[in-house]
Amino acid sequence: MKHKIKDEINKHSNPFDIKRKRLYNEISKEMGFIYPCPEYISVKTLILRSINKKLPSNVTTFNEIPNESEYYKTERNEDFMIFKNSDLVIFQSPFQAKLFKKYNNDIFVDDTFYIAPKFSQQVFITRTYVKELNSFYTTSYAILRNKKQKTYKMLFNKLKQNSNNNIITEPKNVHCDFEKGISKAKLKKNELCRNEVNDDEKIFNYYKGISNLPFINPEYIMDIFSLIKTKSIEKNSCQFLKFLEYFYETYLIGYDMKSWNYFNNIEHITNNASESLNNSLNKLFPMKPKFYELINKLKEQEHLSYYDYQMKIKGIWRMKKKIKTKTDEINILIEKFKNKEAKLIIIKYDRSDLTKLWFECLTNLNNIL
Repeated sequence: MKHKIKDEINKHSNPFDIKRKRLYNEISKEMGFIYPCPEYISVKTLILRSINKKLPSNVTTFNEIPNESEYYKTERNEDFMIFKNSDLVIFQSPFQAKLFKKYNNDIFVDDTFYIAPKFSQQVFITRTYVKELNSFYTTSYAILRNKKQKTYKMLFNKLKQNSNNNIITEPKNVHCDFEKGISKAKLKKNELCRNEVNDDEKIFNYYKGISNLPFINPEYIMDIFSLIKTKSIEKNSCQFLKFLEYFYETYLIGYDMKSWNYFNNIEHITNNASESLNNSLNKLFPMKPKFYELINKLKEQEHLSYYDYQMKIKGIWRMKKKIKTKTDEINILIEKFKNKEAKLIIIKYDRSDLTKLWFECLTNLNNIL
């Protein structure tokens, strides 16, 4: 039995794919033992030891990551690792590079530290949306040693070059987790003006309105902000005014408004596409994975994605039916107010009237979100 198990383990090209108990039960049945054989626990250590001998040496530092490895090949025997330096290693199959180039209207980015090997800071993931299939697909994985700006810059430059044979492919919209910034604003709300927001309905609506500014015509955001500030001064809401000052300095001055405004691109207003993938990856590992263990799982995910795309693009699998969401409600509302704005401009209404129009839209958004 022991020799048979060792022989079967040695036949496997990928030790990560070996299912220990299934292997043991299959051999037990083949050898005529009672199935499933109750002696599994007694040889469990032997199986683990035999599998571990087949595993590659564990990588403990970034410098130990090899430039070449049999594990850098996809299940279709294509190159998976495309770039490596002392701070960064990028994995992108030819299929993923094709998606990155072809569907580059919206690229979604997110990171997770839960599945990052101990010697690294994070695993960075990019995804894209294939509209005709109503599906999201991962376009790259990267393991980062740090979170420096130059590392991210190098990452995106390599992805853009790799997807188009060293000719730069520029995504039109890059969606990152701006919700983290908004959540910081919410924390600041708790710190600065929680009582006023909770106790005064008008202040509460102003606060919600501030949260919904990303959907409003950016040309009138500063006007609307000034309008909310004026109304707050009239109510003598000192705490809320402190919050408005914080929001002004952080998001209206500190950030480029284009980076968080969705007015002309409301089809994708959250980063849930990447976050849902991160959650599923996190569940695969009860603890931080070793380097090759992680790469093996990422290759599995890549192959599942490839298979899903092929089945749908050939019409073998049905596409997901698009369900009406809050995003659709927001889009309908914004389009309605865009039409109202166009009519007001034609009859030459002044800026204050247009500001009031978009403030009304902001109030209507409060009823959706």
